[in-house]
Amino acid sequence: MSDDIREVLLDLQLIDTPDRPEGMVVLRRSDVPEDRRDEADEFVVSHGGLIGHKPLFEVIGGKTPEGASVSESFYALPPAAFLPQ
Repeated sequence: MSDDIREVLLDLQLIDTPDRPEGMVVLRRSDVPEDRRDEADEFVVSHGGLIGHKPLFEVIGGKTPEGASVSESFYALPPAAFLPQ
């Protein structure tokens, strides 16, 4: 496995989601090895990305009941984040 977290993220499968932020690529956070997630979180935020959470379930009208947990976390990153610095 690469020492560069950028390389680790580049190896992940892109996720196709209808609510993807415009101009961003989306990756599943759980695909990052657990021991590298804090490093990946920091990279994503410092490179203009977002860490989002998809609700465990969605209710008609788009509201998740208060206190409901989240199931999956995602990274949304601008493609430029993957360019060498």
